[in-house]
Amino acid sequence: MSPLYLVSDAVASALGGHDYEVETPVWPGGRRTRSHTARLDDVEADVGLLMTDLVPAPRLREATECLRTLDLPWLLLTGTPSGPLWGAVLDVGVQGIMPSSTGLADVVEALDRLLAGETLVNDQERTELVEEWHRSQSRKDGLVERVHSLTPRERTVLRMLYAGQGVGQISDALNVSEATVRSHVKSVLHKFRVNSQLDAVAVLGWLRDDPESLDWWESA
Repeated sequence: MSPLYLVSDAVASALGGHDYEVETPVWPGGRRTRSHTARLDDVEADVGLLMTDLVPAPRLREATECLRTLDLPWLLLTGTPSGPLWGAVLDVGVQGIMPSSTGLADVVEALDRLLAGETLVNDQERTELVEEWHRSQSRKDGLVERVHSLTPRERTVLRMLYAGQGVGQISDALNVSEATVRSHVKSVLHKFRVNSQLDAVAVLGWLRDDPESLDWWESA
């Protein structure tokens, strides 16, 4: 299955030509179509094929919802490079990961191997990637906690820094002195445990694609 229904339909048709009986359920949050009518929890299958990138954060959540809903050996085709995001999906059911560009014959061979009870990721690589994912999440949780410790005015100043505005511009826009702005910036750096405005902006950029982490972003 894939959030791109035309891709999903094309691959389903191709696998049908290799004696696979294919179901294409509705992607989480997606709309029903003529060929995508089944709910995930109504599907009965022996192996799963997931075709999606793992960014931005909402796409990763949708992918892991698929994996958690159907307890299957899953093969993931993705353009996302190896790293902690691979650990996220390996942690919840993926047994093989291949590039999105993988040819049909290789995909069929991989699915056959999964059906035979094989895993396509060795134990050491799986352990390292899953641990990398958990470390990443732990770091993120700490950063989110620091972001939410900011006062409303500190959040506003940080957002303006992220938008590329300097201290003087922020001072004019907020009708406060530059010394006051610098005081807010100093407090942000202290709470983020970083040494420069650039580092603080980088922290925000790292988190900003996840609306659940920064639910104040639009309203601050």
